[in-house]
Amino acid sequence: MPYTVAHDSEKCDGCLSCVSACAEAHEGVANCWVVKVGDKFAYFSCMQCKKPQCEAACPTGAIRREDGVVLLVREICVGCVNCVYACPWGFPQFNPATGKVNKCDLCKERVAAGEKPHCVAACPNQALAVKEVKPPAKKPAKKPAAKKAASGKEG
Repeated sequence: MPYTVAHDSEKCDGCLSCVSACAEAHEGVANCWVVKVGDKFAYFSCMQCKKPQCEAACPTGAIRREDGVVLLVREICVGCVNCVYACPWGFPQFNPATGKVNKCDLCKERVAAGEKPHCVAACPNQALAVKEVKPPAKKPAKKPAAKKAASGKEG
């Protein structure tokens, strides 16, 4: 099931519990953040791009898209940070403690085991939720225009 983490800004009070839980689960580097916008808070994490620029920039193939999630295979990451600079959203983060990159993978293994992502589980206000991403409805195919019959030579 393709999914995303949805944020309800009406419920979010900016407590940063999501960010703290994410950092605790990922060697001290949070893969999400919360920003105050006016009198509301906005939650940000990897956009899980359909054609991720971070994947294209990775020389080892450590970043790949599988089942709608852009994953980082830590074992083959060399910490070159090409993905950090390639991402237009700035989501991959270099972790100086490990010498490798961290990025949000929507806690895919936790969700597969029936658990919530760390950020969602930590939110005291239920401002974050796992939401299924449904593919857009396919548009009906246009029928080709009927070809006019050749009228032959005029004489």
